[in-house]
Amino acid sequence: MNEDVGRMRAEQPLPMPEDIPPPTPHGYSFPVLLQLRIIDLQKEILRALPAIFGGKLGPPFPPEPRPMTAEMRIRDQRETRNVHSVLSQLGVR
Repeated sequence: MNEDVGRMRAEQPLPMPEDIPPPTPHGYSFPVLLQLRIIDLQKEILRALPAIFGGKLGPPFPPEPRPMTAEMRIRDQRETRNVHSVLSQLGVR
């Protein structure tokens, strides 16, 4: 979650996923991330239940927020800036 470490790691190339385990932010362990996924799946089941009994499929529930490491946040900000600069070069505002 440290900005300086995240900025330093964001400058490095992305490693292959099979090389290292994914980093987990402080307070989010693998079991917690699994529980968040289970909650999302239960929300989808609750959304589909009315359609099973002949009703209309309801709107999707928003997913549970996922934690972001500083590295992920900085990479995302850099990618967003790149997309905005390309769009501005193309004349899209």
